[in-house]
Amino acid sequence: MSEWSIKHSKQWIADKAQNAHVPSFPLRELTEHLFNAQLNHRKFFKSLLIKEKSILTPTNPFGIKSNLTNFRKQKTLGKLPLSGIRVLDFSWVIAGPTATRYLGAMGAEIIKVEAPGLGDPGRSSEIHTVLGQSKKAIVLNLKTKEGIEIAKLLATKCDILIENFATGVMDRLGLGADSIKELNENLIYISASGMGRTGPDSNAVAYGTLLQSYSGFAGLNRHPELPPRVGLAWLDPMCGLMLAFIAAAALNQRQRHSIVARVDFSMIEAMIWTMAEPLINTQCDNPTKPKGNKSIEYFPHDAWRCIGEDEWICITVKSDIEWQSICNLIPSLKDLSTYNISQRRENSNYINDILKQWAASKSALCAENILLDKKITAAALMHSSDLVENIHLKARNFWHKYKSGFLPGLPWQASFGHILKSAPGLGADTDQVLADVLNLGSDEIYNLRNKGILG
Repeated sequence: MSEWSIKHSKQWIADKAQNAHVPSFPLRELTEHLFNAQLNHRKFFKSLLIKEKSILTPTNPFGIKSNLTNFRKQKTLGKLPLSGIRVLDFSWVIAGPTATRYLGAMGAEIIKVEAPGLGDPGRSSEIHTVLGQSKKAIVLNLKTKEGIEIAKLLATKCDILIENFATGVMDRLGLGADSIKELNENLIYISASGMGRTGPDSNAVAYGTLLQSYSGFAGLNRHPELPPRVGLAWLDPMCGLMLAFIAAAALNQRQRHSIVARVDFSMIEAMIWTMAEPLINTQCDNPTKPKGNKSIEYFPHDAWRCIGEDEWICITVKSDIEWQSICNLIPSLKDLSTYNISQRRENSNYINDILKQWAASKSALCAENILLDKKITAAALMHSSDLVENIHLKARNFWHKYKSGFLPGLPWQASFGHILKSAPGLGADTDQVLADVLNLGSDEIYNLRNKGILG
């Protein structure tokens, strides 16, 4: 791959791959997006006057359009904030299912629509085990006219529709926002996609990890002496939180002002939206550069290897008082206890070598306990098994027992509580949903299944 790729520009490779419907994006610097045709088409940037200089800053990634309706205010049907709200969920993999998992935890009825066969790709791993919680799963063959008609009927009975198919898929099925609006003018329609539903790049095939590289995030979030890396899928779950936020905000707007939102969410815009500081710094001739573990505010600020396999202690000395404490703790540093941060930086190699030797003789948790006892900011690198045994997370009942292990819980605790039900099997709730929501009889459901409409 390297022998081939080095002969071509990054944009040429990405364009060729996208033309073949292969997900591909060039790794870019953040400032390259200031002239991005896609973002400029969507009017993502706005100009602000900062220190007498016109600076482009990101707006929001939601792309909201609204229309007035005659919506009648609903009464809450239970103690949970979204009780009585019904969501038709066409989303899949991570971002959309994360959002609907949170909506379901807050009381919304989530009807997850999947295709016959394997269903959501998340079912091939434990992703669905977590993100499918508190949902009802139905199977619809959307390649059939009858399957489309059932989907439309369900949309007339729902408050929110959320989908993250490739641009154009829902429109070709006859389930696009404009078509559904004619059937249910009160439906909040939320689309999520890599680049947004409009613009010259709206048809690009995208994944969160690729967009992390394309946005400039991967280029900044690295060690300066090492090549950039794709890293963990951070953007997808972050977008899930943002989608849940905009869904709740749209419900509030509909309830209070009878305004129904159409949301066109862009993941690339969401990523750049979190990077306002480096974007502004670059335009102010003070570009943010990759720092790795280094900090412009604190020193020492790094991770040092401890006893054991892949065991590390992370230390941040935030003040001269903390520096004096660490010097009193480590005899080899005692003579440097009066050094200010500038002097410490000047002697960084010597200080780092001493901390390296000190950490190498201890386990990570032992080093953490010693440092915290001296009021020095530190944390041992945690592995998944460590987190399961973490006293703090246990005290907050974060983990939920699942088979022989545990599943992560919700990132909040609230006085109204939450709903937590196991993720359903593929199509497990099809009959119940069609009967309860659409009032279909058992014979009708039987005939639909025989025709292959329900998988």
